[in-house]
Amino acid sequence: MGISVGIDLGTTYSAVATFDKATGTVKILKNDIGEDCTPSVVCIEDGEVTIGQAAKDLQAAGNVNTAAFYKSMMGEPNFSCYIDGQSFSAENLSAAFLRGLKQAVEEANGVTIDSAVITVPAYFNEAQRQATLRAGEAAGMRVLKLINEPTSAIIAYGLTGQGEKNVMVYDLGGGTFDVTIAHIRGANVDVLATNGNHQLGGKDWDAVIVEEVASRFYDQFGVNVRDYEDVMNELAVKCEKTKKVLTNVPVTQISVQCEGFYGKYDISREFFEERTQTQLAETTLLIQKCFDEISRQSGKSFGWTSLDEVVLVGGSTRMPQISKMITEAFGRPPIIIGNKVDTIVASGAAMQASICNEGSITLSAASGFVRNTNTAPGAPAPTLTICGDAIKDVTSHSLGMLAFLEEKSLDLINSIIIPKNSAIGEAQGRWYKSHADKICVHVLQGESDNPYDCTFLYSFTITGLKAGQENRVQVFFLYNPSGMVEVSAQDEMGRDLPVKKEQGAGLALSAGRSLDQIIAEVRREKEEAMRRPPLDVTFVVDTSGSMEGRPLDEAKKSIQEFLAQLDQTDAKISILKFSDSCDWKCYQTEISKRPFIQKAIQSLEVDGGTTATPLGDFAKKQGFHKIDGKILVVLTDGEWEHQGFEIMSAQSLKKKGVIIYAVGIGDADFDFLSKIASNGGAKKIDLSSLADTFRAIASSIATQS
Repeated sequence: MGISVGIDLGTTYSAVATFDKATGTVKILKNDIGEDCTPSVVCIEDGEVTIGQAAKDLQAAGNVNTAAFYKSMMGEPNFSCYIDGQSFSAENLSAAFLRGLKQAVEEANGVTIDSAVITVPAYFNEAQRQATLRAGEAAGMRVLKLINEPTSAIIAYGLTGQGEKNVMVYDLGGGTFDVTIAHIRGANVDVLATNGNHQLGGKDWDAVIVEEVASRFYDQFGVNVRDYEDVMNELAVKCEKTKKVLTNVPVTQISVQCEGFYGKYDISREFFEERTQTQLAETTLLIQKCFDEISRQSGKSFGWTSLDEVVLVGGSTRMPQISKMITEAFGRPPIIIGNKVDTIVASGAAMQASICNEGSITLSAASGFVRNTNTAPGAPAPTLTICGDAIKDVTSHSLGMLAFLEEKSLDLINSIIIPKNSAIGEAQGRWYKSHADKICVHVLQGESDNPYDCTFLYSFTITGLKAGQENRVQVFFLYNPSGMVEVSAQDEMGRDLPVKKEQGAGLALSAGRSLDQIIAEVRREKEEAMRRPPLDVTFVVDTSGSMEGRPLDEAKKSIQEFLAQLDQTDAKISILKFSDSCDWKCYQTEISKRPFIQKAIQSLEVDGGTTATPLGDFAKKQGFHKIDGKILVVLTDGEWEHQGFEIMSAQSLKKKGVIIYAVGIGDADFDFLSKIASNGGAKKIDLSSLADTFRAIASSIATQS
């Protein structure tokens, strides 16, 4: 039987853990060389995949078929890494790494992994989360959930089972930075705010050393090592080691060799900390952003003095300047979790994986994560039970939809429906009206009102509506437990409506329409709607002798069905009967005046032959008025005597923009109907299908209008 694990999929190092229900403890699953953490490096040569320390050693040796730091490019459609003669996306590389990590852990621990909770930076957007989910699935695991890394750390660290406190998690990994502030009440976690930068991490501190060494080498020998991929790969590994050494010593040396030249340079901690002040300041700005957001939401000032604890997570927080900055701002040192700093995120994910399967977990004192300090001497060792609904995370990005600023405006905005820092898993909705048979919803992720400052995710199409009548639809937006977007809809009776995600839309999918294309299309449709005159429909009804009895009764019924299907408040309706002569029973009557139109329908009676010319009469009635967009629905059951004249009248009307539907029953001449109708508008049907045909025409007209 397979096990569920928590995977901290890190930029530089990854870790895997599982929760042992029997002992109430978390176990870190070591890799194939007995280490808790595995370098997130992939080497692909001749189709063979090598991961971890072996791949990192190859990178240090200058192997150009290695890839590292790809996590920060997850979900980026334009990123590719060319190794082993082909291009790999960050998602492909993550899948290859996870597949290798899974195999190594399984073999080293004698287990089979079938499902996992995978951690992601709190500030990952939809595209990045989707890419991570797909990478996990491609590696052969059922992904139970994606969980934010700081939240995972809080689960493993911050729960005491008693009291209340505000905890900030400062999470600086190899390639990403997150800061999360949570209010903890016993075994309950309420995340208050989260911010981050998925392009900021320890690698940016490494890059300062890389740049300094490359510059010194060029100044000494006139050789630019940046032009040599193998040398740069080797130098990147050396600079990471130099950063780590500077944690414990004030000065160290680093060497580089290229084009037969050899350079050796001193790097001091003082120089390193001075040159990385910009990176450090970026993290403090994101902390202040959290403070400001909590202050706005609560209506109370929130800052450093509002915090009870600051916890450092991520290997890069070992740099002395991090603790120094926190101590100066907070007034006391942060909490450093010793040797758990690299595995605490995986531990929290393992707990979450067990919660996903069991609904709750009970931690024992032996786990090292039960922080109850009030146990009396001699009392039983404390335990702590954590339920799934005790962890309440928040959204890291606002979620909205493309909407017009005002009813008569062409200015488009991001209409935010779920604000940033809202509770995850709580749907929020809005009501919309439509006369069409579908509604298109274009989803944006971001805080700005300006759509171009946001990320276009998807277009959703809501169907199941009745064309031509007013539909009231409530559209719901939701961030699911993995922080990914879901859209649903209900009609005013509370019934679920079909919602389809358009494949190929947004950054999370490939080959989609751009935001520019979406905006241009939406504006064009709005402009056309604003220019479009009210719908103008004329029924041309044959009342010759052959329509006596059931045919005319069905005709009246079908017109009524048509109007019920259309139901547009600004439509104008006319009824022209013809036999030996033409007679207007009503003319351009507003559809809202239904009793008058109903009376006109019921007044239709059989009274002669088919010698009249209704199309010519219709054209004469219009005179020189604009007739573009008018619609004729002709119903007849016999042959017309003046077909040639009527065909010419129809052609003239169609050139002026009139749309003609011609429906024949009984002995109607289909060839004639085809000549007077607009393209595809001629139908010869059985009388029993008349009402359905009229409803279909109404639906088509409503959709087009």
